[in-house]
Amino acid sequence: MNKFLGAAFGLSLAIVPLTSSSAQAQAEEIVIPAITALSGPTAVIGQDTQKGVAVALEHINADGGVAGRPLRIQLYDTQGDPGVVRQVMERLTRLERAPIILGCEISAATSAAAQFAEQARVPLLNSSAVSAELLERGYKWYFSDQITADSEAATVVDFVENLMTQGDVVPALLYEDSPRGAGTIEWVEALLEARGIEIAASAPYSRADRNLLPPVKRVQTSGANVVIWAGYTEDVVAGLQAMQQLDFKPYIVGIGGGPGDVRIPQLVDPGFIEDVNLSTVDYFNPDMDRAQRFVNAYEEKHGIVPSSYASMCYRGAYTLKAALEKTLEARQELTAENLRAALLGIDIPGDQLISPFARIKFDEHGRNVGSQNLIAQWKDGGTKKVTVWPPEVAVQEPNPLK
Repeated sequence: MNKFLGAAFGLSLAIVPLTSSSAQAQAEEIVIPAITALSGPTAVIGQDTQKGVAVALEHINADGGVAGRPLRIQLYDTQGDPGVVRQVMERLTRLERAPIILGCEISAATSAAAQFAEQARVPLLNSSAVSAELLERGYKWYFSDQITADSEAATVVDFVENLMTQGDVVPALLYEDSPRGAGTIEWVEALLEARGIEIAASAPYSRADRNLLPPVKRVQTSGANVVIWAGYTEDVVAGLQAMQQLDFKPYIVGIGGGPGDVRIPQLVDPGFIEDVNLSTVDYFNPDMDRAQRFVNAYEEKHGIVPSSYASMCYRGAYTLKAALEKTLEARQELTAENLRAALLGIDIPGDQLISPFARIKFDEHGRNVGSQNLIAQWKDGGTKKVTVWPPEVAVQEPNPLK
């Protein structure tokens, strides 16, 4: 028996036969599983995801739910470990027979989940990982409403070229060596070389190593004055502390959730954050007008503005809602096949999103053709992130190259 056909417990997803009364259908709760790291080295992502999803569900259900039915998203802890991901995916697809799974995971874990989803023929809706490589595998059951590493790289290089109009730029690359960090930096490196911009140094490091003095020293001795840095919160904090210890103050253009994490000013001297013009390419910033409902609700609950991590599956919950509603409005059951078809047919306008995206609309490869990046920079004494790039979405000008 498919446990997703019951409404009572755990992962059970309420699917009411279309011959049921409308009152019964409205009373049934729809429950969808989501995978994320609630523990382990990337737990900050899952913990923020949990908070963002909770706000999304409050808003969705307050606005009438999914075709009049309440929605619940059940989170499953993967520890950010591809091996654990495979175990969870097997449970959800083969034992629980989930018709769709929401992914709020890092790229390495999402890669394992996408492979399993393809084999099981169950849609995996990724709202977190930015790996562009996953969209090049020819998968039919993987959909990503997130930005991708190749588009991030293009935005970063455009921004660096803008800095070059102000003076000599000597860039170096600093990155954690997971598929997320190394994969994105490969795109950056290729674009810099294609545009004739010489790289002074390339310094990878392991996320497990909290002593980042050696790679930071390598970048410093290269003579770089601009550092393009792909990292998560923990290693970015360690790297900034190493830079401060070495009195190294480059202009930092960051990639990933780390440089833009709202906790950074609490973990690193805000004055130093301003000294290095800490910036980050991102898919969310709290100063966007369209994000204020989410930002205000989150801040009221948690006393802090939401991080980009928190925004990921808030957005994903609405993409999921659109697919569920499209299926139900067509008077179809919530099966994997029907939900895959619904994902291919949705088109959510940008003014309904909390991100700078033009829209959420998938091509045949599962890529969101409406995704768009921004660059946010820490200002006001290193205490507030402000959108500074591209010019059409900027709230303020970026700090100049010193």
